[in-house]
Amino acid sequence: MRIETTINLINHYSNENNYSKVRSLIQKEWKYLNEYKNYQLLNNNAKQIFKIMQEEAVTGRSNELTQAEKNILNLVNQSIREMRLPYAKRIFLEHNRLFEKPAAIQWLTSDARFICESWTKAKQ
Repeated sequence: MRIETTINLINHYSNENNYSKVRSLIQKEWKYLNEYKNYQLLNNNAKQIFKIMQEEAVTGRSNELTQAEKNILNLVNQSIREMRLPYAKRIFLEHNRLFEKPAAIQWLTSDARFICESWTKAKQ
């Protein structure tokens, strides 16, 4: 896809307040959007999101969890919400290193956080 097309899509999605799409497109085309001429073609909302993403890259906050890790955490949240505890526990045990990260705990719902903490204590 040409960068101009991507910029038009980013501007379109930011006007529609679809910021998740904007963020994913910016991540995908980060190298090209860092160029000044391309950055100037973004609308104000997209520029603000780009600046936030730059700050996250500098402080290292955005790279704490990968998308796969976030998907695993969401799967645990959903499993616990639906009371499929054996399945959730199996996921928890398979990915126990993930649940030691502070960023991962923030992604869990309060119920999931409570249950995962009890599994952690039982494991020790």
